[in-house]
Amino acid sequence: MSDERVAIGTNIALRLAMVIAVAYFLYFVRDVVLVALFAILTAAALSPAINKLREWRLSRAAAVIIVYATLFLGGVALLVIFLPLFFSEVKEFLHNWPEYVKRLDTFLSSLQAYLSTLGVDFQKDQFFQDIESNIAGWLSNILTTILGLFQSFIHLIGFFFLALYLSLEEKGIEKFFLLLTPKEYHAQALSIVSRMQGKVSQWLVGQALLMLIAFAIYYIGLTALHVPYALAIAFFGGIMEILPYIGPVIAAIPAIVIGLLVSPVLGVSALVFYIIAHQVEAHIIAPQVMKHSAGLNPVALIIAILLGAELAGPLGIILSVPITMMLSVFVEDILVKRQS
Repeated sequence: MSDERVAIGTNIALRLAMVIAVAYFLYFVRDVVLVALFAILTAAALSPAINKLREWRLSRAAAVIIVYATLFLGGVALLVIFLPLFFSEVKEFLHNWPEYVKRLDTFLSSLQAYLSTLGVDFQKDQFFQDIESNIAGWLSNILTTILGLFQSFIHLIGFFFLALYLSLEEKGIEKFFLLLTPKEYHAQALSIVSRMQGKVSQWLVGQALLMLIAFAIYYIGLTALHVPYALAIAFFGGIMEILPYIGPVIAAIPAIVIGLLVSPVLGVSALVFYIIAHQVEAHIIAPQVMKHSAGLNPVALIIAILLGAELAGPLGIILSVPITMMLSVFVEDILVKRQS
């Protein structure tokens, strides 16, 4: 009996060591893992469009070429149209920044004088230094990430060809996962991958549509309120929609701050607008757009986002939600098997 316990304990220890070794290896090569995950998500997102074209009796190669070409040309068109406007607003903001600093300095001086009468120690200069250091660190991280993306040309080529291969190959995503799975688990793996692909594809399409709608709402509202740099702020808000729950809150900060720098009334108006827009989006638009997506526990999503940010920075934040959805399918499968 003792020998059997020793054998079981040794088996558990070996499995645990193997899991730790695999986790460490994946962390060590996380750049490659991120490229593969992005390729898989891209292929999964484009799969419904490719299958739709196949129904029109097009070959798979023709359908894939049409979808990828449309995506590429559409992205180029959007960049050509919006990037000059976006950078012109950023340039205008930097030009007006000294004036905004003066207004902020006046406001903080009044705040410091008022708080001192209440016995609260508030140092205006320290506040400015903290803001400058935080902005500098944030911009440094963003620039480092962007430069890393451009410098990793091999990763970019690898991402494109891997996504293209997964799209061109019939059941390419399923075959990719079967390579990583022992033969006796192939049937179970196919079932899990099929459900993962469906959920992630629905989520990605719905998320892209939700980001576009949020961008349009923010741009129209900010333009109507005459908030400066409406396009840049709305673009930022649309991007932040990829973060559930906390994204809309972060999206409101630039509009409110810029509004307050112009006038207190405009700042309050921007705050009220974002509260209304968030309520409309959360209770009317998002449920309709994302109704086919799997509902995930908010706590699990927030933890996943924090872990993604810690492990892989901005790219980890983007991938945290779809990865959590994929893991939820795997966990559901295990729970169903245990119950049955």
